Amino acid sequence: MSIGLCGAHRTGKTTLARAFSQKRGIPFVETSVSAIWRELGLDPAKEYDFATRLAVQEEILKRVDAIYAKYTGLDFITDRTPLDMAAYTLGDAIGDRVPDNCQDRLSAYVRSCFDVTNRRFGMVLLVQPGIALVHEAGKAAMNQGYIEHLNSLILGLTVDERLTTTHFYMPRAVTTREDRLAALEASVDRARARVFSELADAKMSGKVLVH
Repeated sequence: MSIGLCGAHRTGKTTLARAFSQKRGIPFVETSVSAIWRELGLDPAKEYDFATRLAVQEEILKRVDAIYAKYTGLDFITDRTPLDMAAYTLGDAIGDRVPDNCQDRLSAYVRSCFDVTNRRFGMVLLVQPGIALVHEAGKAAMNQGYIEHLNSLILGLTVDERLTTTHFYMPRAVTTREDRLAALEASVDRARARVFSELADAKMSGKVLVH
């Protein structure tokens, strides 16, 4: 099963994904958004107009979709999903930041984020804030308010009817590595059971889902 962990930065997604990858023996697919910015000759830490940021996000989505495509039909886990990309973009769409000529593009981009998530992932899990923030060189800023803002955006996206893939969320109280790993494994087992149930129902009704 393809598993995507979503959530704000500094919530422990990468640590959890690596631990699950090691325990289950499946690939951990890392997608460095910052690296893509740099490949495009831009600095992700700098301020750009919204049109430029949106163009970069559109390119990032195409590139990560191509990465996910390489694992079609295989089990893997990643610490970022298109839902995160949509949330970070929407988080920048405040006040008069979005010009008129970007309104429809932004809506289309968010729809594409849902489309890629639904096509590429069998399950997504929102990892909420909860672990203590520790300063680390090279990591994103420890702005608790911004982290909460992003978490709220991603939580909203996970309950949007446009998200059709199986999805769960990690309660804030689950903070230890062991408990988080157990919660993730339980979520994966539930997602697999749901898939098997849907296949059984489809077979009973005469529908063909897989050839």
